[in-house]
Amino acid sequence: MQIKEYYIATPAYNESRNIGAYFRSVVRAVRFANSQFTLMGTYICVNGCTDDTKVLIQRYSKRYPFLKVRLLESDKGMNRALDRIMEEVQQENTPIVKIDADVRVDNKSIAILIRELQDHPNLQVVGAHPQARYYKGKNLYKRILTHILDVRSRYPLSQIAVYDVSKFHQTAVTSPQPLVPVYFELRSRIYFHGRFYAIRNKQLWRVPPTRIGDDTYLTLDVYNRFGYDSIRLRYDAVCTYNPSTSLRFHWRVYKRIFCDTYTLSDLPEFNNQKIREILKMEAVKLDWKYIRSLPLSVQLSFHAYNLVKKVNHFLFKLSPKYSDSLWTYKVKTS
Repeated sequence: MQIKEYYIATPAYNESRNIGAYFRSVVRAVRFANSQFTLMGTYICVNGCTDDTKVLIQRYSKRYPFLKVRLLESDKGMNRALDRIMEEVQQENTPIVKIDADVRVDNKSIAILIRELQDHPNLQVVGAHPQARYYKGKNLYKRILTHILDVRSRYPLSQIAVYDVSKFHQTAVTSPQPLVPVYFELRSRIYFHGRFYAIRNKQLWRVPPTRIGDDTYLTLDVYNRFGYDSIRLRYDAVCTYNPSTSLRFHWRVYKRIFCDTYTLSDLPEFNNQKIREILKMEAVKLDWKYIRSLPLSVQLSFHAYNLVKKVNHFLFKLSPKYSDSLWTYKVKTS
């Protein structure tokens, strides 16, 4: 299937500290993709902002007219913003690249994601690899914290699936990736991260606006509708995000993920044996054999991260409450 066009979809909530870097990185990625694909429009939906995000978006939109920015507004909540965007996207069968407003995308990443959809008709979602930027401040505590909390993002081969998930990754056998070996991809996680990904068309978007995350629900829905080998991660399509320099912020992020996953099986559309199997297959673990091949300082970071993960998971189980307040921030961190 020949793909010629695509859209960009971005929800934005209190992103005044991040929106400038977002625009600059998207500009470079769109220019790189221009030789192969045409951007039909960039839809940015502000959802309940209390800072000057909207004003800054208007300013950058004038500076970069070729992005064809359409500024939309919705009630608070990421999925409400994405619902609003999907309503506005006019072409039914054109890929949509979702990019969070607080990330920076690598120059080649947009082109890689769309080309993957073009080359493999079985794929409905192609996810990128999110990687934490290094902390550049002088605070020693924050420097140590990000080395621990973000270590997996910098060494993606460190995490593999607990169970045999090879049936989810058959595209890897026929079309290996340049940065990761086939044997790793056959053992890699089966879900994608919501920071940056591409979907084949707007018809895939059926995520209820009341859900906390888009990627957790969308992962199950796509596998349920299209079969096992319908989602792929491209590890050479990279986006970077702000380093984790707060244990409290890290806790809230992963509590959201835990709560969202914990409640998915309660939904009527996911109350079946196939979905229960897929939810089980989402379990991941650290590959200590690989980790032991890394420098000692990195190994120590993984041991510390593993301890934090176990403590968090234990505490999550004590109060697995789903709450929209987990999305609430007074101000975004940078």
